[in-house]
Amino acid sequence: MFGPQGYAIFTLLAIAFVAGFYAQHRTSNVGLQVAAAVMSFVVAAVFGMAAVNRFYDYYQTWGDLYNDMTGTQAGVTPLPNLPSHENLQKAVGGADAPRFGRLLSVKLPGAQSHISRTGLIYLPPQYFQAPYGSYRFPVIELIHGSPGKPYDWVGALHVTRVLSDLVSKGRAAPTVLVMPDVNGGEDAAASQCVDEANGPKDDTYVSTDVPADVTSAFRVQPQGAHWGISGYSEGGFCAANIALRHPLQYAAAAPMSGYFQPVPERGVDQFGGNATARLANDPYWLAEVHQRTAPLPAFWLMAGATDRSDVMAAQTMAVLLDHFGRAQVDVVPRVSHTFAAWIPALPPMLSWESTLLTHGIPPP
Repeated sequence: MFGPQGYAIFTLLAIAFVAGFYAQHRTSNVGLQVAAAVMSFVVAAVFGMAAVNRFYDYYQTWGDLYNDMTGTQAGVTPLPNLPSHENLQKAVGGADAPRFGRLLSVKLPGAQSHISRTGLIYLPPQYFQAPYGSYRFPVIELIHGSPGKPYDWVGALHVTRVLSDLVSKGRAAPTVLVMPDVNGGEDAAASQCVDEANGPKDDTYVSTDVPADVTSAFRVQPQGAHWGISGYSEGGFCAANIALRHPLQYAAAAPMSGYFQPVPERGVDQFGGNATARLANDPYWLAEVHQRTAPLPAFWLMAGATDRSDVMAAQTMAVLLDHFGRAQVDVVPRVSHTFAAWIPALPPMLSWESTLLTHGIPPP
């Protein structure tokens, strides 16, 4: 009720606006009139921002707002470099690691793409528990939207808390989560995770370099049958495109409110006019190709019911993939292309993907 989306906040802002408007017209003092007018303008602006936040369901608590405004990444352990298997426990372990796991911020350098960015890696509590001492965990890469940053998965979607809760209830499997930076900063130009003509090789970075960095430093499964990729909005396009372009490297993909054909970024064709390269990054076309050439990753597609374009895109992709029976669609009612859709979709997505990726791994 008293959070940044609560009705109490909107009521207080409305009262403050009326009070300022009333004071402006009741006083004859010019200074007080100006002050009241300024106050009314500020309150109206804050009311508008609160309404936008409520629509997109971004800041759910005051802590979320504070962390984003101050650049704070709550609960993150920064590491200067990727650790080795031998010194990981010393670097990030501790008495509470077997209870809470660790969320790490670490530079992920790309040997092939020559991209080096800081991403987040979540090691579940089981990673530090004795029965799992030699266990190699499945991995899900989580791709943020644009504009956006890796921490949006934690700050807005609370993915680590959701996964931990699901595991504790037996509804998901312990999984390492990898959240790479796919655009080089929240205000940077979006990449759609493609290898641009004469530009950054973001596909190579996400599909090859980041997995190589993670498998070299952490006790995880090799890329392939126990790796998945998920994303929301533009990250949904990334997840679908990368999984279909590299079907031997990912067993599962979960695009949330994704689209399935590349679009120009800020009016610029990232493929430099190369129609073949554009087609090779068109998930619709790639799905058609896979009608004739297996294997194919399993797909879990999601859309908010009130965004008809998202629903149609997900259903169209499911039809194209249906030849293999490898796709399912989850339509979340009464929501659109916002965090309000992705928050309720997160638990079933994590449950589906982590369970699928764990299949075939010998138990600890």
